[in-house]
Amino acid sequence: MKRFFLSLSILGMGLFSATAFAQNGVYLTAEDFANKELRYDDVNAHIPFRYGKVKVTDGNKKLLLDKNDVYGYRQGNQDYRIIGNNAYKVLDAEHFHIYSRQVETSKGKGRITETQYYFSAEPGSELQPLTIANLKKAFPDNDRFHQLLDLQFRHNNELAWYDDYAKKFKIKSIYTQSI
Repeated sequence: MKRFFLSLSILGMGLFSATAFAQNGVYLTAEDFANKELRYDDVNAHIPFRYGKVKVTDGNKKLLLDKNDVYGYRQGNQDYRIIGNNAYKVLDAEHFHIYSRQVETSKGKGRITETQYYFSAEPGSELQPLTIANLKKAFPDNDRFHQLLDLQFRHNNELAWYDDYAKKFKIKSIYTQSI
């Protein structure tokens, strides 16, 4: 009998948590993103990058929103930020935001796809390439952070290192130590 009630309570918690937070939708503003307030039921992630509109579903109605009026979207439990014709995957939003984007580049005679990393000091602020110099400019008053950056990282590509044990980016651990 105890197992039966335990199974029912676990099942109920799973159903509640799955419906408590929507999987897909649109963030109209940076404030919506910070508060995790999704608008509309669904979003077509392919439309924003080919056209100037984002296709969304509101109940039974399909709407087209101007992509300049949309901050970002959530699809499949992953957040993205829209800037221009590009979607930037939100990798981490603690303290400051880290984003990535797949970009085709030339290498020798062929083209390859590389992951480029960006950050923004605030949810609505401009995206900048994730470099040591840009991080220092973004946080000019945090001398401890500047020192830790110099001690821990020699090259900009090292800033994207992810600590699988701590489950966060190394740059975020260092920033947390500096505040």
